[in-house]
Amino acid sequence: MSQKKNFLKNTLDLIESDTEVKSYIYQQMMDFNPFVTPETLVMVIARDPNGVYTSQNPDEASENEDQNAGVSDFKFRIAVILKDKDTSIEAEAYDNDIFAAIRLAKENLLSQLIEIQNELESSQDRLRAIQQASDHKPVH
Repeated sequence: MSQKKNFLKNTLDLIESDTEVKSYIYQQMMDFNPFVTPETLVMVIARDPNGVYTSQNPDEASENEDQNAGVSDFKFRIAVILKDKDTSIEAEAYDNDIFAAIRLAKENLLSQLIEIQNELESSQDRLRAIQQASDHKPVH
């Protein structure tokens, strides 16, 4: 088995069988509670740290190749994915420490979710202000 496949196998073994890693994953995933429903799947995936993501979209593929440049030096590549019905969002991180990779992937995904939430809340605030203005009510 190649060294590349050994990294992935070792990471999978750590995630699936190491109780300390499993406990850490569960602990980290609790931060997603405000953003998920009971039907949402929360997945922590080990990926090949040397693998390159390819996309059908040429612009996106070249962007991902740029992002993957120079990351092959890391031992762990972890992705955190939230999936609800046909929709999913994900983030990944690289590190030589599996705990750091898990935490960084979680933080990257939380940043995306918070950004989306802030955009939605700002849109709702604007709509409320427009509605109040059209009803001739003072806006504070």
